Parts: sequence; C-alpha cells; structure tokens
Amino acid sequence: MPIFEYTCGGCGAAFEMLVRSPEVRVACPMCGSGEVAKQFSSFAVATAERFTSSVAKGCGCAPAG
Repeated sequence: MPIFEYTCGGCGAAFEMLVRSPEVRVACPMCGSGEVAKQFSSFAVATAERFTSSVAKGCGCAPAG
C-alpha cells in the first residue's frame, strides 16, 4: 500500500497518509486544511531476513560523505 508523506500549508504539520487512489482528497489530520504538499521520500523494503532502506545505501545521485 502506498504511504505518502505530506506537509500542511495551513498549520505546518508533517504527516503520513495511506492513499489508495490518486482521486482521494488529502487533508491535514491536525487542522483539516486541504493545502497539503507531497514530500519527497525514500522507499524501504522489508524481507524476512533484513530491512533495507534506500537512504542507508544512498540513491546514487550524490556522493556519500
């Protein structure tokens, strides 16, 4: 299931929301504002053996430092 990260333009709250369809109107759970911006986030994969995050190894777009 796709879980997206948002920031509210009304109150500044950061939150995550499960969005099953692109037609779903996302509103801030704190203030109810519809002025939300989807944030860029990395993905993670969980397997039976280990948890892997794209942040841990880097995306390959910038040198690790």
